[in-house]
Amino acid sequence: MRIDVFFDLYPHPAKPYFESQLTEWRRQGHRLRLFSFGCIPGIATAFPIAFLRTLRERPLHLALAILWRCFSLPARSWRVFHAESGLLAAIKALAIDAQLPRHPPDVHFVHNLATAVWLSYLKSAYPDTKLAIYYHGGEIPGVRQIPLEESSRALGQADVVFSNTRASVTEAEGRGARSQRTACVPVGFPLDRFTQPDDRAYLPDSRWRFVCLGRMAREKGFDVTLKAMAELRRRRDDFHLSFIGEGPELGALQALTEQLSLSDCVSFFGYIKSYQDVINRLAEFDALIFSSLPIASSNFRDTQATVMQEAMLMGTIVVASDIGGVRESLPPALRSYLYTPGSAEELTNRLSSVMRFNGEELRSLGGTARRFVAENYDIRTINEKILARIADSSSPPEALSRTLSPSKHGSRP
Repeated sequence: MRIDVFFDLYPHPAKPYFESQLTEWRRQGHRLRLFSFGCIPGIATAFPIAFLRTLRERPLHLALAILWRCFSLPARSWRVFHAESGLLAAIKALAIDAQLPRHPPDVHFVHNLATAVWLSYLKSAYPDTKLAIYYHGGEIPGVRQIPLEESSRALGQADVVFSNTRASVTEAEGRGARSQRTACVPVGFPLDRFTQPDDRAYLPDSRWRFVCLGRMAREKGFDVTLKAMAELRRRRDDFHLSFIGEGPELGALQALTEQLSLSDCVSFFGYIKSYQDVINRLAEFDALIFSSLPIASSNFRDTQATVMQEAMLMGTIVVASDIGGVRESLPPALRSYLYTPGSAEELTNRLSSVMRFNGEELRSLGGTARRFVAENYDIRTINEKILARIADSSSPPEALSRTLSPSKHGSRP
């Protein structure tokens, strides 16, 4: 199958599942062409990628490309032009399309809502090509929040809209995706990369090792974690918390650590460039604290929270805020340790509860967590489900839901 894949940013260090998906599709023999509207400097990828430029960036080059495309492919250019409601939008669409190959693929696969908005002309211009959009969730704070009119136009054109949890599927439908053309298929992982070391230990020296991993930003709620640690410290002192990552709130979190007198039991390790190194480090902790919270000014809600599955694959249990699709992305054994987003008091109580486990009990729970992820998030199975759903967009929605949802993924206690 010929698949053209589109990104807003690629490669992306915080989204290794992009690379996993592409690697598996290539292994299966599919022909891929990758396009991105931007990149993060210094991040490598094993795949060739074409970067789509704007008229503002390359006005003369793209103006000539538009003229040539209109001359050489007049019917397609006419469809692109008429897919947009205004002259400026039509010219922008022509500029994008002039950078795409002459011969269309079997599938256009678009990652992220922002990318889909930029490519909202695709289905009109390529009516015979399947269009799939993967909705990864809302826009993070600090970036443009996409209005309903734009999201509806982008998502409504798709033959199928995928998202990783039932919560995020519902969110996508609320933003314009047609319910009969949505499917809940989670992000997958290459399981062979997640091998626990033979000496994988729990509670060495009878001390708990907690970790928070991710972008140091408001929506991650790491300040809530620190406040919970301060209260936990009043009850006991047999723990250490590590932060891995960087971001705009890093300085504020370090200052809060000192203010709460936690410097002796909290460490900041910054950004770890290698994804494999991050995976390996996760085996050095007993529990991941996932403290994401909603931000009123943003559409962002954590959906699958892939860092949780990465941790569980390394035998690390998870204590998490009950936000978005987090509940359905955890095994039943860990759902009793969910807490109300933003509540440091509840988080403290949940941590106190898990700290009753001894090393062997923790090992058993970590094994349960790993099996849950291995059964439900294997990238090989998930990629096959995605392509099967795209190929058979005429199947009844109820049957597709039963077929595509992992056996335990999304079940409630």
